[in-house]
Parts: sequence; C-alpha cells; structure tokens
Amino acid sequence: MSIIKSEDSKKWITALVFIGAALCGFVVFKFAQQLGIWFDLEAKVSQFNFIAQGLGFVSAVVFALAVTKNSKSSSYLQEVYNELLKVVWPSKDTTLKMTMGLVVALIIVSGIFVFVDFVFKKILSFVY
Repeated sequence: MSIIKSEDSKKWITALVFIGAALCGFVVFKFAQQLGIWFDLEAKVSQFNFIAQGLGFVSAVVFALAVTKNSKSSSYLQEVYNELLKVVWPSKDTTLKMTMGLVVALIIVSGIFVFVDFVFKKILSFVY
C-alpha cells in the first residue's frame, strides 16, 4: 500500500516546494549569522539578528514564489510526481531481509579488513 495517490499531486508538490523554501531560508539565515561572526557584524550593525532572520524569510518567500510561478519548474515537479507514482516499493519483509543481508555482509567484510590489518601490523612490527 502506497501513501502516494495520483489525486494528491498538488498537495505533495506544494509541500515539497515549501519544505525546499524553508531549507533555503534556513541556509541563508545561518550563512548571514556566519558572516556576522566572521566580520563582527553583531557589534557594527544594530539589530543584526533581526536582519539575518529577515533575509532568511525573504529568501524563503522568493524561493517559494519563483518555483510555484514558474511553469517549467511546476511541470517538472508534476512529471517527477508522476514518475514517483510508478515506483514499486518493496514490502516490509523484503526490506528487512535485504537490510539483514547487508548487515551480515558488512560484518564479514569489516572482519576481513580487521584481520588483514592485524596481519600487516604484525608483519610490520617484525620489520621495524
């Protein structure tokens, strides 16, 4: 059973755009804060934190508007959503079996690396 339905495309695309906008705003805010630390802008500019938050908010709004109003990006996101509908997701049992197989394989490979490292360490201890 999939949580993604074809009739919910607008809702999912809008959620994706606003999550991207929030991430964009957060990155701009953190970058502005880092610039403030590097150039000591907190001491030089009054209300610097308010300005940094404003920059983050404005960049998030601009990002959301740019993506939603652009017909190319909207059609691209719709195409991505339509392709996502075609994905056949594995069952819980299949996922569990594949995960366990991967964990066992990683344990075996890491054991081999530990053994080879131990052997080379012993060989080098005789040489040096």
